[in-house]
Amino acid sequence: MKMSKTTKKLNDRLLLVLEKLTVQAKEELEGLATVSHTVKFDLFPGSLLVNFVFETADSLDKAKSCEKTYQKKLNNMLLKQGILLKESKHNLKFTVKED
Repeated sequence: MKMSKTTKKLNDRLLLVLEKLTVQAKEELEGLATVSHTVKFDLFPGSLLVNFVFETADSLDKAKSCEKTYQKKLNNMLLKQGILLKESKHNLKFTVKED
C-alpha cells in the first residue's frame, strides 16, 4: 500500500527519532541486540510499539531499571517532532531475544 504524503512525513519523523534513540541505547545499554518497532498509522500514535531486544535475560534484568527512562526519552523526542504519546509505557518495552 502506498503511503499518503502525510503518513510519509510522519513515518520519516518517527524513523529519525528511533534512529537517534537506538544509537543512544546501544551506547548506554549493555547486551542490547536490536531495536525494532511496529506501527499502524491509522491508529497512530497509540499503535506504536518499540521493542528493545536484549541478548540474554541477565542483560535484560540489568537494563530493566532504565526502561522508564527510555520511555520518557521516546516521549520527549517524539514530542519535539510534534507527536504526542498518551502513555509512553505502552509504546516502549524491553524484551529478551527468543531462541
